[in-house]
Amino acid sequence: MKPRHRELLDGIGQAIIAGDGGLALGRIDALAKRFERDGLDADAKAQIDQSLQHLLRLAQDSARGTQRAIDQIREIVRNARSLQTYDHAGHRQSTPTNAVLPQRF
Repeated sequence: MKPRHRELLDGIGQAIIAGDGGLALGRIDALAKRFERDGLDADAKAQIDQSLQHLLRLAQDSARGTQRAIDQIREIVRNARSLQTYDHAGHRQSTPTNAVLPQRF
């Protein structure tokens, strides 16, 4: 595998780990263009396939971790919205929260 290919693959992994999806996609596009321009031999294809499988697992793990965090935040917001307190006279006071639910990008 050419050193520039390795650099681009490593850069994609770093972007995934950093949670920067836009940067990762940009680097994937740059890698694809580089592959088109340089071509690949059989040995390089095998090495690149291993690297791409690693990146795929990394991205999938990242997506699962992000989904778990989103689920936890939703649960926290749901619980916070249901909090009820009582004043000195024993009257129940409900305080609605206007927390914005996280959005998926």
